[in-house]
Amino acid sequence: MIGILFLVGIVVWLAVAVMLSMRIPHWLGMTKHTVVASILLFPVILTAPFADELIGQWQFNRLCEREAVVTLSPDWEKVKRARDNDDPITEIFGYVIPIRVQRVEFVDTDTKNPFLSYKGFHTKGGFFMRHGLGLGLTTSCWPKNKTQVLNDLNIDQLLKQGK
Repeated sequence: MIGILFLVGIVVWLAVAVMLSMRIPHWLGMTKHTVVASILLFPVILTAPFADELIGQWQFNRLCEREAVVTLSPDWEKVKRARDNDDPITEIFGYVIPIRVQRVEFVDTDTKNPFLSYKGFHTKGGFFMRHGLGLGLTTSCWPKNKTQVLNDLNIDQLLKQGK
């Protein structure tokens, strides 16, 4: 039933996009090149409801490439005991879609200095994805080498010793 409603919605939007792309040039008072204007307007109108999703996912992917990295301090080899610094997940602003950042930081128990940190980013997507089409799922990104670095540091052992 949901699939049928989804298909009906697509067909209705397709019809609305065709109608609007044909009428907007006339509403703007264009007398020449209305067919060309209609053809150019159609893909814009058709994708308009998902523009926030398209632009937002592009921004999200760029953010992940730029900031989802592992940072190690130069003296990380001296760490014998560690603890996890719990930072709350916070919303970051300046993007088309809502994006949350989860910062993870490990602190040397002896010196109280952070020696390892990284960020993960989470989004539920654009308007339609947040309100039903995404089925409540979240897209996340983490540093690609996070698991390898944590294993190389033997972080589980460092955390055990830090208790």
